Amino acid sequence: MADKNMVPPANLNGISRPGRGMAAVKPKNFKGTLLRLWNLTKGHRRGLGWILLLSALASGASILSPYITGNVINAIKDGDPITVVLIMLIALYAGEWLVKFLQQFFMASIGQRVIHHIRLTLFEKIKTLPLSFFDRHQHGELMSRLTNDVDNISTTISNSLTLLLTYGFTIIGILTMMLCLSPLLTLVALAGVVLIFFLTKVVTKHTRQLFSAQQKNLGILNGQIEEGISGLSVVKAFCREEEMEREFEEKNEKLCRVSIRALIWSGYLMPLMNVINNLCYVAVAVFSGALYVAGKISGLGLITSFLLYVRQFTRPFVEIANIYNNFQTAVAGAERIFEILDKTPEPEDKKDALPLTHPRGDVVMDHVWFGYTPEKPVLKDISLSIPAGTQVAVVGPTGSGKTTVINLLTRFYDVTGGSITLDGHDLRDYRMQDLRRVFGVVLQDTSLFASSVRDNIAYGQSGAAMEQIKEAARTAGADAFIERLPRSYDTVLEQGGAELSQGERQLLTIARAVLTNAPIMILDEATSSVDTVTEQKIRRAMLKICQGRTSFIIAHRLSTIRDSDLIVLIEDGTIAEMGTHEELIQLGGRYAMMYKTQTGSADI
Repeated sequence: MADKNMVPPANLNGISRPGRGMAAVKPKNFKGTLLRLWNLTKGHRRGLGWILLLSALASGASILSPYITGNVINAIKDGDPITVVLIMLIALYAGEWLVKFLQQFFMASIGQRVIHHIRLTLFEKIKTLPLSFFDRHQHGELMSRLTNDVDNISTTISNSLTLLLTYGFTIIGILTMMLCLSPLLTLVALAGVVLIFFLTKVVTKHTRQLFSAQQKNLGILNGQIEEGISGLSVVKAFCREEEMEREFEEKNEKLCRVSIRALIWSGYLMPLMNVINNLCYVAVAVFSGALYVAGKISGLGLITSFLLYVRQFTRPFVEIANIYNNFQTAVAGAERIFEILDKTPEPEDKKDALPLTHPRGDVVMDHVWFGYTPEKPVLKDISLSIPAGTQVAVVGPTGSGKTTVINLLTRFYDVTGGSITLDGHDLRDYRMQDLRRVFGVVLQDTSLFASSVRDNIAYGQSGAAMEQIKEAARTAGADAFIERLPRSYDTVLEQGGAELSQGERQLLTIARAVLTNAPIMILDEATSSVDTVTEQKIRRAMLKICQGRTSFIIAHRLSTIRDSDLIVLIEDGTIAEMGTHEELIQLGGRYAMMYKTQTGSADI
């Protein structure tokens, strides 16, 4: 009984519970997003009828207990036996516990099924999105949508929904009982509720702005902390420790001042609510006492029951306001999820898309134009004809469009003008999966996964035999260091292979490309961040895997592409020079100057 008479801390429209210090994030379209979220749960609502019934039963227990307590008082007053009534009261409380347990049991099952479906739907959508989407969004922010936003929805469904139903039934039930007991006393009790709503409106008007400012300043402070920790070596190298500490103190002081004002304003609410609640309780007690003396109330049991109802009546309003706050945060998270679900996926295959079973590797770029944004083209009227088996090196200054050529070949992006054909057909005419399997790709940024070395090499070729994996590693020159690992090919890589050197990680990605046995190889800056010894190993591996295949090599170190059949120099999105190494040296143009700068000599 005691716990039901206590009013919990509130979190009303931006007022946080003590220790949270965080305002609710308001959605842009609450009703529309809530409806979409409801529709997303279609097929996973089995058991909601039981939740509704159990919520009504739980509310019924809360509503009946004060009434039975009043009957106990009347029985004692009249000298009647109270054993049966007490047993009923004990049974009611035991039943309430059982009902709430079953309520949580069903809600946990339903909530997790719904969240499982939302996570699966979101992840399936993400894998269909084009790379342009990921280029425009920070990976950490997308991770936040997959984890934090989904968790907010999970918490709301699992906890807040059952409470909202229970409190809704409780308010209706208690109000009905109060009206049945005494309409006049009910009006006195409702006056306190009106005052609480008015107080909440006044306080939240100030706290919403203050908590918003608190979150903004907290973000600024966190940003400096992240910069200071990640760049601590630079801070120490330039002796900027004192300046960094001074900046931190200024931002921390500003956050402290805003937080104090926000907490003081939010701290007004609960004490004032308790004062109003207590005054209302006293007013009802005095008024009911006067009515009893005047003979207008039948007995002390009615007064006892009504006073207990008054104590319970304000609590659901406070909790529903808090639940509404949680719903706002969850719905705001759902909006962020729906933003991803509404994005346009990669273009689907044409209905008459061609299979690509025996590709030769003839590539033709015909007057290709492309820009990541329409107003700023990156490639301008590029035309190339690459016969099957040709080794092509693409060079040029940073930002000239070299990697963009690779993105277009693999259809990570589609051309905005012109066309690219493979074996005489436009890339867009082929089935996407068939096209992607044509390319073996080694990128500058090595991507290894938290699994064994064997699984990383066989990534995309899960049915590969162990001997094939070892042969790919030998071809790439990676077998020697793999054998030195604690468990050889069964060694599990942690944190993307952080325990390996950059060169070793690159050799593993080359071994992965070797195992694909793809007819077209793409090597994008594969030697850009390794030492000269490792560079030679990678260069030998590159020569092996490029033999007999069409290959595209992007490199800044021109020494690694001297033996290429064709070297294409791209500047400002256009082909500036093209030819073999010897032809470009004899031309004495931009390539020859770049080669002389790197090697100190223009000799062939």
